[in-house]
Amino acid sequence: MMDMSKYEVPADKLRWRCDPGVFEFECTKDLAPLHEFIGQDRAIRAIEFGLSMNRDGYNIYLAGLTGTGKTSVAKAYIQRLIKEKEAQGEVYRVDDWCYIHNFTHTDRPQILELPRGKGREFRDGVSNLLEKLKKDLVKAFSSEDYKAQRKSIAEESQRRQQKLFDEVKREAHEKGFAIQMSPMGAVLVALAKGKPMTQEDFLALKEPVRKKLEATRAELLKKLQATLEMAQDADRETAEKVQENDRSIASFTISRLFDSLTKKYSGYERIVGYLGDLKAYTVDNVDIFKEEEKGDTVLGMPASHIKRGEDPFLPFQVNLFVDNSRTEGPPVVIESNPNYANLFGKTERRFLLGGYISDHTMLKPGALQLANGGYLLLNATDVLTNPGVWPALKRAIKTKEVCIEEPYEQFGLIAPQALRPLPMPVEVKIIL
Repeated sequence: MMDMSKYEVPADKLRWRCDPGVFEFECTKDLAPLHEFIGQDRAIRAIEFGLSMNRDGYNIYLAGLTGTGKTSVAKAYIQRLIKEKEAQGEVYRVDDWCYIHNFTHTDRPQILELPRGKGREFRDGVSNLLEKLKKDLVKAFSSEDYKAQRKSIAEESQRRQQKLFDEVKREAHEKGFAIQMSPMGAVLVALAKGKPMTQEDFLALKEPVRKKLEATRAELLKKLQATLEMAQDADRETAEKVQENDRSIASFTISRLFDSLTKKYSGYERIVGYLGDLKAYTVDNVDIFKEEEKGDTVLGMPASHIKRGEDPFLPFQVNLFVDNSRTEGPPVVIESNPNYANLFGKTERRFLLGGYISDHTMLKPGALQLANGGYLLLNATDVLTNPGVWPALKRAIKTKEVCIEEPYEQFGLIAPQALRPLPMPVEVKIIL
């Protein structure tokens, strides 16, 4: 029979006892948390390799049990890599992005790229330009010289029109007719002994006399109609002269203010083009500044534009779409709810006069735009289960640009999107 005594374990050795004396700390709160996988050397090497490769297609997929700290570890390695590269003198390019009004295709807002911090500066510069235009142009249109010039143009037009009407009135009177104004317009009335002839008096005339009067009236009506058309032409000419005079007075102020801002951004071709279009728009629409002076506004818009749902000052508004002025290093974005709008951005709408409107100021960025130039961490399951997200994400990686779209339009679930903003170029490393 085998002797089992040698396998016996004393009762005091049945469990391991930890000796607190071997630890050099009083409490685990004193210890720095670990930011790496324990026993996952291959995973660590794969992460380091993927993060260090600055080429297209080198994104990262992390697999593992839920709650093992994949996201926090990935973020820690990203931050470590950023510090190492910065210590080696590498400079990350992180820019600001702005959406602006498109004067050629108003439904396709343009995208501008500016160095970090310049986006806010540009937006404020255009806003200050508008305030100066309002102030200086109102002052110019309030001057006595301007009022005298406008009065002179109006009086000249009135004299021309009065001369035309006097001539046709005199001819009508010589031929036995008077011109009377009615709610329906100018009317020719036959005269008898210098007084308007009644219908009964006219019918009492002999037929040859009536026919002669009717022929004379028809002839005078043609001349009266021609005179009215000439008066309308005179009104149009007067309006054109007033507009040309307004442009002449405003052009100096407009050029002075625009030239200063254009010179500041002379190195940015698209900004110079935008400011050139904005300057031309200002010259062609100087009337909006006179309406601003009167204060005749509804919902913040001049009354003449409210029926069309337009804001005449909208082209002056710059949408600072992505502001990295306070971002240190490349952005590291974790999107916990990667639905379509949260990931790719959206277009907000505003209710006005029984309908919804949108413009370039209502474009909002998603996580992909905010992470541009840096890193984006997403949960793979959430990406795959949110409708339309996975195909759109693959498309963005392939084309290296993001379009703000509404995926539910094709199903008729929401009103069609009025805007189709130009896509934003993106360069981002994605960790799933």
